[in-house]
Amino acid sequence: MKKQMQAIVTVVLVLALSLSLIGCAGAPLPKGFDADEVGTAAEEIVGLATAGDFDSIVASLRDDLKSSITVDQLKEGWAPAYEKAGAFEKVTKTVLSGTKDQATGEEYAVAQVQVKHANASLVYTLSFDKDMMLVGLYLK
Repeated sequence: MKKQMQAIVTVVLVLALSLSLIGCAGAPLPKGFDADEVGTAAEEIVGLATAGDFDSIVASLRDDLKSSITVDQLKEGWAPAYEKAGAFEKVTKTVLSGTKDQATGEEYAVAQVQVKHANASLVYTLSFDKDMMLVGLYLK
C-alpha cells in the first residue's frame, strides 16, 4: 500500500505540470495549432491509455519530461481510476483550449477528453507543445 501511495504521489507531482499549464481554461488554441491535429493526438493518447499501452504514452512525452515518470508509475497511478470506472465504452466529448507557461512564455494546446466507461466517466487533460509532443497529462 505504501509503495502504491508513493507511485500515486509521484505521478501527481510529475503531472502537476499539466495543471500549471491549464491556467485559464477556455482560452482559444494558440496560433499555429490545428484543432483537428490536437484532437486526434489527444484521442490517440486516450486510446493508448485504455488499451494499457503506457510505454507508448511515456514515449509520447517530450524528451525533457521522459525521465520524470516511469511506465510503472503511470500504470500504478492510473490503475485505481480504471478499476473503479470499468471497461472503456467511448469518447463522449473533447474540448480544446490553449494556455501559456507563465515562466517560459511557451504556449500549449490543451485537450480535455471526456470518456465514458461502464461504471463512470473519466476526464483526461492532455497538453501538447507546438511540436505536438505530450507535455502534460492528468486523469480525473
